[in-house]
Amino acid sequence: MNERDLPVSNAVEKIEVRKIVSIPEMEACVQLQQSVWQFRDLDIVPRRMFAVANAVGGQVLGAWAGESLVGYALAIPGLRDGRPYFHSHMLAVAPEYRNHGIGRMLKMAQREDALARGIELIEWTFDPLELKNAFFNIEKLGAIARRYTVDFYGASTSPLHGNLPTDRLHAEWWLNSERVRSLIAGDGLPNAHINETITVTDTHAGSSGTLHPLPTLALESLVKLRREFCTAFSSGLTVLRFQKLSGDSARYQLGHWNEKH
Repeated sequence: MNERDLPVSNAVEKIEVRKIVSIPEMEACVQLQQSVWQFRDLDIVPRRMFAVANAVGGQVLGAWAGESLVGYALAIPGLRDGRPYFHSHMLAVAPEYRNHGIGRMLKMAQREDALARGIELIEWTFDPLELKNAFFNIEKLGAIARRYTVDFYGASTSPLHGNLPTDRLHAEWWLNSERVRSLIAGDGLPNAHINETITVTDTHAGSSGTLHPLPTLALESLVKLRREFCTAFSSGLTVLRFQKLSGDSARYQLGHWNEKH
């Protein structure tokens, strides 16, 4: 039996995360991207973008099960207020390998690489309606959020996005912050004083192929969240925690983040 024949649970134990440097490996990233998001050509991130990211000091990391690419992370360097950071543009995991910790492996590899290069911040955007992803970003990685952009990418050609505006929260992953170091050490997130909560209902429960199969409900939820987040952020609040509730609901918990960077 070779590695391709192993059950996923066993194959995950043999996952190797490494930098992607060759053109065939980059082509494998594009193929995985197409299978995950099903973008039309207009939105596909092409092979040459992966090559550019490598050339200018970005991150292109792949998760491999034997000779098969089962996940990747693509980040490009950014600069804001004189501070360098990475913008993590894409993280994809093959459907059959999800829920096995591969996304976390890739994020930890990004963190290790960034810190080795003296970079202490990685950012990315995420859909505020996608509760599983929000939980992972905030509770499992220790990211915070204090910015919200309306229709960040414009209209998406991916059927996953259900023709909704691509509103996004901006995750800030401060790699050496107390909250991140506490999580990595296995101590959980530090206690935080919560000033406000924003509740959201999962609009893709039971979905088969789209994140938001209930477009009217999803749009109503999105507009509500847009208003609440923009108001909260304008008053200086930050998303610090994410609490799952009974049923298909969850709660973003906001307070004042006191760590200075």
